[in-house]
Amino acid sequence: MALQFNPTILKQGSYHELPGPITKMQIQDRWDFNRYKVLLEDGDGVVGISRNGVEISIAGQIAMRNSQLLLSEEEMFAELEQLRTVLDASSDVKFSFFLYRDEATGTYRYFEDCSVSRFQYNLTRANLYSYTIQIHADNPVMQTVLSS
Repeated sequence: MALQFNPTILKQGSYHELPGPITKMQIQDRWDFNRYKVLLEDGDGVVGISRNGVEISIAGQIAMRNSQLLLSEEEMFAELEQLRTVLDASSDVKFSFFLYRDEATGTYRYFEDCSVSRFQYNLTRANLYSYTIQIHADNPVMQTVLSS
């Protein structure tokens, strides 16, 4: 099994690789619970533990698309516009976010039921645009088998 880091969005049947390089990716799992304290006893207790959705933070630069170097500011801006279109959250369409994807071996690691909560980009460096994306996955389970 070969895991190939390949941050990709699958939305409405189309794969969209994130431009790279990806400089930082953080995944945050959180749990919900009710904490209680018994008076005059040391310590406390926790009940009702359940998993929340997953927060995924991505920071990247728009320098490459599908291993092809983007050299001009026009190419980087066109890639940014395409990424904005893919990430558009104005409709209720959710997407799958892949961390690892190797179709040749059928190896996948991804989250389903995702939506973008924030997309920020920096255009002040004309030779290299940068961006950050905040994705929320409603389903906290990391999938390993591609669903139909």
